[in-house]
Amino acid sequence: MHRICVGKCVLSIMLMTTKHGYLRKSFLVLFYREGYKKVNVLMKRGKSNHRKDHQTEIEVRALFLDYDGTISPLDVPRSESKVSSENMAILYEISRKIPVAVITTKDLMFVVERTPFAHAWACLGGLEIKIGNVVTRAPCLRKMMQYITAALEYAKSFSGNDLVIEEKRDSDGVVVAFSVDWRQSVDRHRAEEFVSKIISYCETLSVSLIRYEGQPFFDIFPCPINKGNALLELKQRLGLRNGILYMGDSIVDNPAFEVADIAVGVIHKETPDDLVCDYFIKFEDVTMFLQNLLENCFRFSPKIAPILRRYIR
Repeated sequence: MHRICVGKCVLSIMLMTTKHGYLRKSFLVLFYREGYKKVNVLMKRGKSNHRKDHQTEIEVRALFLDYDGTISPLDVPRSESKVSSENMAILYEISRKIPVAVITTKDLMFVVERTPFAHAWACLGGLEIKIGNVVTRAPCLRKMMQYITAALEYAKSFSGNDLVIEEKRDSDGVVVAFSVDWRQSVDRHRAEEFVSKIISYCETLSVSLIRYEGQPFFDIFPCPINKGNALLELKQRLGLRNGILYMGDSIVDNPAFEVADIAVGVIHKETPDDLVCDYFIKFEDVTMFLQNLLENCFRFSPKIAPILRRYIR
């Protein structure tokens, strides 16, 4: 355990190993009204007993999924984002037999209507959770509103042909987070100049900024998100003990991979190289994998097609 003092705050960092026996490079960025401090922790190689390799079949008792890049395409405008008809059909079949949940950085208003097969949703990275008609939210969603409002107003001053600002709302319709996206920019250089200014401004506020290495978008939340904690809360509230299979495609999915019983990374052209999952599957093969899992009576095996044991882009 390492403790790093930053102003009046103390950050405790636990060095964690992955199931492949490698300690991974990770970094945390802390933001304060007075400024920010970047803590870069370089992990070294070592042995790990994090998770036993699954040489035999294991029963899947619940399926937890990311949304963008996992069951829906990533490189489409927000208005065109949806689950394919093939994925929708098989996920409906699966949801009749085991619990299915979605864990995403999208908001409830966006994702619930697009994933009607799910029993539960952890949206905004777990800051707001919906099970049935019951919705719970993290206190920081409202406590930090003044900083989100300031950051959003500044970001909007640059929006237009080169930047798209996606507002993220809580279940009451209040904007509590947002994304800045320049994938469809006409002038990439001009867009990146705007992005640099927005990031610099946000770093002066008490907000949590999530950057995706090499990707033309970032998220601003009122407080840190953790999909691993969201998975554990859903697991507890759904009365599950084990057998959780989690599928995701980005670094924000790593905490969920770490606590899932089976971790499957989804590969597409924007998938990073540092996913800490047990197995991989190509985005175009997700439907086949889910169909085979269903036909195998939810007995997961590394031999189920089209599972890959290593990252092949």
